[in-house]
Amino acid sequence: MHILSFFLIMERKFDSNGKRNFNLPKVKKRSILIVPVVLFLSCGDPPDNGREFLSNLGGYCGYSYQGRTTEFGLGAGDEKHPLEDPLMIMILDECSEDEIRIAFHVDQDQSRTWVLEMRGDQLHLSHDHRYPDGTEYEQNRYGGYSDARGSGLKHFFPADDFTVAERPQRDINVWSMEIDPENDRFFYRLYLEGQLRFEATFYLDDPKPLP
Repeated sequence: MHILSFFLIMERKFDSNGKRNFNLPKVKKRSILIVPVVLFLSCGDPPDNGREFLSNLGGYCGYSYQGRTTEFGLGAGDEKHPLEDPLMIMILDECSEDEIRIAFHVDQDQSRTWVLEMRGDQLHLSHDHRYPDGTEYEQNRYGGYSDARGSGLKHFFPADDFTVAERPQRDINVWSMEIDPENDRFFYRLYLEGQLRFEATFYLDDPKPLP
């Protein structure tokens, strides 16, 4: 809000005919007291380090949720990419104050798990890929730490040093997760060089029993 506009609202009065009147001289007298208030109101909330996000997401634990691909710009060639149009399910059954593990099933492939965990005072996302016998994939656990854009409903995770060391081409990767409580949606996104290349949308308004 513009400071002068704020002053005018504060000094708005009505005359004997019921018409609005503004007493501008009084604005000057009160400006010293009002300016700090305006500056305080203009400051946004500090970014969430991840705990509020984990708490909000934890409210959906104990259920599974179906999803679908709503944005796709990955892969090349004639072969269909496995994330282009699959049946997707995310399962929230391992939740604690400091960590949430989300199994991410793509058709019959149950190898993927998203791991959100507090590491010190930062939220970290990693991708855990495993074979049916529990053996880890090579170049596993890639991901990143949440950056300064984090809020209680949305976080961005640029590729961390470990991820880039394992696969240098991932230095352009930024992952994102978002809770949309107004529309009962959860979004998982991948950006490459700042461009949205993949988005999966899950429907929080239709919880299913755990498989």
